[in-house]
Amino acid sequence: MLVVEDVVTKGGRVQETIDIVRARQGQVLGVAMIVDRSNGTLDLGVSAFSLLALQVEAFRADQLPPDLAKIPPHKPGSK
Repeated sequence: MLVVEDVVTKGGRVQETIDIVRARQGQVLGVAMIVDRSNGTLDLGVSAFSLLALQVEAFRADQLPPDLAKIPPHKPGSK
């Protein structure tokens, strides 16, 4: 089985899917994603392929660059 996801940052949902497949005696051969935002940290234990890899910066709230500090925070979430 190949697990396919649109955007992956930490891989939590993909890992959850892999675990479900394996719990039902399925075999995951790899993961495909449109966008990999993991900054190279993604390790799911199977081959992973992406169409686009984005380098995403993260800042501590007290260390925001001045231009970003002017923008009000907004967390839309994915659920």
